[in-house]
Amino acid sequence: MDRRGGTVRRLLVLLIPLCSSPARAQGVPPGGVPNETVFGMELEELMNVEVYTPSKKPERRQIAPASVVVITRQQIMERGYESLEDALRDLPGFDFVHVQGTWPTIWTQRGLYGDENKRTLLLIDGIVEINLLEGSVLGGPQYSLHGVERIEVTYGPASALFGANAFGGVINIVTMKGRDTAGLEYQKGAGSYRTRYDKLLIGAEAHEVDVVVSGSIYDSDGPVFNERHPHYSNSYVDNAYSIIGRLSYRGITLGFNRFDRPMGEGQFSNSPGYYGLPGYGFRGVEGTSGGMAQADVGGERPTLWHTYTQTAFVKGELSLANHVDLFAVAYHRNTGIALDSYEYDYPGTGPDLSRDPYGHDSSSTGSELRVSFAIDDNQDIVAGTNFEWSDIERGYRGSRTVVNAAGALEEIPLGDDDRVSDAYANAAVFAQYQLRTELLRMTNFTLGGRVDRSNRYGNSFNPRAGIVIAPTERLTFKVLAGTAYRAPNSFEMFTETNIRKANPDLVPEREVSTEASASLAVTPDVLVEATGFRNHFTHIIVSNVETGEPIPGSSDLTYKQNRNVGDADVTGLELKTTAFASEYFDVFANFTYQHAEQNDGTSTYSVPNVARVKGNLGATARFPQLFSLYLAGNWVGPRTTAPTNPDEEIPGYFVTNVALYARELPVDELGLVLTVNNLFDVRYVDPGIRSANGSYYGTRHVQPGRSAFVKLILSL
Repeated sequence: MDRRGGTVRRLLVLLIPLCSSPARAQGVPPGGVPNETVFGMELEELMNVEVYTPSKKPERRQIAPASVVVITRQQIMERGYESLEDALRDLPGFDFVHVQGTWPTIWTQRGLYGDENKRTLLLIDGIVEINLLEGSVLGGPQYSLHGVERIEVTYGPASALFGANAFGGVINIVTMKGRDTAGLEYQKGAGSYRTRYDKLLIGAEAHEVDVVVSGSIYDSDGPVFNERHPHYSNSYVDNAYSIIGRLSYRGITLGFNRFDRPMGEGQFSNSPGYYGLPGYGFRGVEGTSGGMAQADVGGERPTLWHTYTQTAFVKGELSLANHVDLFAVAYHRNTGIALDSYEYDYPGTGPDLSRDPYGHDSSSTGSELRVSFAIDDNQDIVAGTNFEWSDIERGYRGSRTVVNAAGALEEIPLGDDDRVSDAYANAAVFAQYQLRTELLRMTNFTLGGRVDRSNRYGNSFNPRAGIVIAPTERLTFKVLAGTAYRAPNSFEMFTETNIRKANPDLVPEREVSTEASASLAVTPDVLVEATGFRNHFTHIIVSNVETGEPIPGSSDLTYKQNRNVGDADVTGLELKTTAFASEYFDVFANFTYQHAEQNDGTSTYSVPNVARVKGNLGATARFPQLFSLYLAGNWVGPRTTAPTNPDEEIPGYFVTNVALYARELPVDELGLVLTVNNLFDVRYVDPGIRSANGSYYGTRHVQPGRSAFVKLILSL
């Protein structure tokens, strides 16, 4: 018997008697989407939906001082989104490299490529969710969307409110309340690559107490890439799980998140030449100088990246007289790679692979105190202070060589006593002022800024300004300007190898951004939005810059180092159209144009892995009391690559995805979602990551063909 399935069944036996079916009484079909909204969002609701992220307070999306896209719970269900990456693929302005391991999907927002999701800030209920050592978003299947109420995707710099790493944008995942769940929901899914998952969501509200708990377990063999190895097995996910809990009473909330993901390295590195296979570079690059194992070694998986993040917090909100609201939060976070992680590496010095253990653990404790008050009916201020102290490990822990009882050399992992870390302290103050006037019918002004002081890289001041004009109810203009910074992470500052020196003097990357947008409700059922932007980036951290210092014992090699020598300019245009033909049918279309150039201190070239043109098209048809059908296409134009990549350009592609959501099967408590990705089995590739040259990092990543998944939803 599947022990995991047995555990879920036992949990259901215990919980079902405790849960009545208020959700059914309120007209909530399987999936938690109320019947009154299941036939689609009206245009007026889309324009006026409230968002929190742009100003750290609720405001209408249409007049918020930022470009914001909201992905609702209804859309998550109808479109078959299972992970964050699924939801982002239908949005404008995002480029993707699918690695199928480690960082499963590396995305770029508005044209500045970062090899490990370092330039978009991820929040869960307003609290930062990034890996502390690398400063990156991990992503992956452990970030299940089954307990998510909405996702707010904000474009452009946001350091004026959120500080470090709110660089290309901010993604805020807002989880459901107990009152929204009002019962129990269990999802059982299966599909391609021997994928299996279980998801459980429980919530209730009574006597001012609101409680909600969600959890998921995800297991998969992952796609097989035979061009990397005839017995490829490096894209597996081994029972990744998530736990999210919230307990609220009279404005006080206790919360806990845990995301745990043991998985393979996927296509992160390259090694086909070692196995006598064709070069992965497709231009005669043999890939024999090194790389990781891609198939099981001695009955053990080729690699194990066991990443985790964990957050506990308490926050409180209090409304006082005279329109004054107080907000306070304190949190503690742990992130790292568990010490059972390892990789089989081909060092290039002999026929054998070496088993290299590694891991790290870092923590951060922080707090924020914020006040929001209305000066009068036309003016308000949000102001606050933030402090964070972090203990971040200095790079990965490896192993030491010892002589075992048999007299042989043995590699053992380094333990907690071998941990070397640094203390990071950051204090900040921020404020934002908004003025609403009747100029040109309605004109709002926003002015704000934030000062951060770090013990590592000094002071950083980031202002923002915005003007929002609505001359009619259907027409809105926005003009926005702001700056942002990305902090150098510990991995970039302190990692050393036999050819690379540490650089603790790195400073933050900087951005100056301007944008202008217009949105027009062409008819009561059609909304058109256009945004033009220009981003200028400086002090970009470039990897492996030649220092000129000779390496001892080598006649022609010099040490390399990470340095702030890069800059980039990105100019772009995003077009979005949403149309509601009726309550039973809606359609959207997006188009993105980006011209992105980067200088690494020696030459200027197109920002790698970013398409100049791309687009999305999707439609949802709803058949009352039966099912909804979602059909979407993602078009990506050709992409240029890094200067080291012998594949100078990667061809574009068009992929079609479809989802069927049956809200109420013959048994009212049951629902079903069927998704098919890459419906027409299109064969395409993504560009290689980092300094892709076919030797260690692949020049391109072959993508899997058609895949299908089905899940059954039980709501009580």
